[in-house]
Amino acid sequence: MASPPAPRKLDLVGDEETLFIPLYAKALDYRSRRPILGDAKADEIVRAVDFDYERIRTRGTPTLLVVRARQLDEWVREFVRAHPSSVVVHLGCGLDARYLRIRPPDGVDWYDVDFPRVIEARRSFYDERGSYHMLASAITDPGWIETLPSDRATVVVADGVFEYLDRTDVATLFGRIVDHCPSGEFDFDVLNSFALAMGNARLTARSGARLKWAVDDPGDIDRLSGRVKRVYLGSVFRSHYVPWPSRLALGIAFLFRNYRTSIRLVRCTF
Repeated sequence: MASPPAPRKLDLVGDEETLFIPLYAKALDYRSRRPILGDAKADEIVRAVDFDYERIRTRGTPTLLVVRARQLDEWVREFVRAHPSSVVVHLGCGLDARYLRIRPPDGVDWYDVDFPRVIEARRSFYDERGSYHMLASAITDPGWIETLPSDRATVVVADGVFEYLDRTDVATLFGRIVDHCPSGEFDFDVLNSFALAMGNARLTARSGARLKWAVDDPGDIDRLSGRVKRVYLGSVFRSHYVPWPSRLALGIAFLFRNYRTSIRLVRCTF
């Protein structure tokens, strides 16, 4: 039997390199006794890419990242079940296998959007075919939105993405999408100032990337666009996807506001 190919390096830096943080969390989850996501593709990619994963590993955080991804997956599944001819836009997709995990019906068009070098790397692991598309662009650039269908319900999912943007960039992005798409929803996460400061202390040393947008007041989300309505805001710490072994520790952390509001999941409709 032939040996598997040697791991290879990817030419990614700064914000691009941060895709390894959630990817490695999903790979560790896949290797665990009771996976939350069971993402075999994440484990496959981690084994295929030469990267110092221990440099980005943080105790406790991988579980929260996987729980966050699982809840966002479920919201997208709900949306495509309710709208079987809809559009899914996955912003800052990285090397994530959300499309494979959800496996939307044939009538759904799916768009994964990320920096050109990230999409170039992604094409080594995913095939663009049929209703699955990859768009190479910074999500703050306006051009890619014009390639989306403009006559169908659209769900936009951003998993660990908006915190890397300025608030004004998020508001502008919301406005462009709402102008282009007739109806839909945004599913995403936000960090508070406490989580932002802790994240930047680690990121600056490890990748040079920087988190920018913190949400301490939920009204800050409501003011992004007058045409977008927030319908859910909840702590990842209280998700029913949190595994039993972690519930006690996270339950204690939940008693403290800085932790309770550190990572929250948001669902908005338009």
